[in-house]
Amino acid sequence: MGKIEEKKKIKQEALLYSAFELFTEKGIHNTSISDIVKRAKMAKGTFYLYFKDKYDIRDRLITRQASSLFEKASVAVEKQEWNSLEERIVALADNIVDQLHDNPVILKFISKNLSWAVFSNIRIAELDNRNCMDIFEELLVESGRQFRNPDLMIFMIVELVNATCYNTILKGEPATVEELKPELNTAICNIIGQFEIS
Repeated sequence: MGKIEEKKKIKQEALLYSAFELFTEKGIHNTSISDIVKRAKMAKGTFYLYFKDKYDIRDRLITRQASSLFEKASVAVEKQEWNSLEERIVALADNIVDQLHDNPVILKFISKNLSWAVFSNIRIAELDNRNCMDIFEELLVESGRQFRNPDLMIFMIVELVNATCYNTILKGEPATVEELKPELNTAICNIIGQFEIS
């Protein structure tokens, strides 16, 4: 990487870092592009060299954070041997829940802003640039089982994990994470069973 490219990367990273701090402190709607560039100590025009608007930078931040979570979970799950598809997907969910529990700021940011379109297109560089859906689809194929509407099945699992973890992790309601996990895992297995073609 040449000096010019390196400087561009440093500027882009500074903008991303500033935006993440402001979005998590003030919220996206209460953060302006002027706030982001001021914190990053850059001119407003510099922002537009890298991003279309604050929603573009938000989506890139969400993609980055979600990709990192999913990458860590996938790597951890791939290192172990599993007896079933259900065990692997539950292990992925457990790992992600644990990561979010350890970093509630990321949970707060991602869960409020992660759309299905963003999630389904997240590419993970460390996993050969595959996207999250590719990884789930590989798990389904490896299982040797048939499922109707696998995208809907995965969507329901992702939304279930996202929705149930939010209050549990951030507010400790209506249960602790440890109380939630067995119930969440059973629900994930039930969703998989519901979509399986016998």
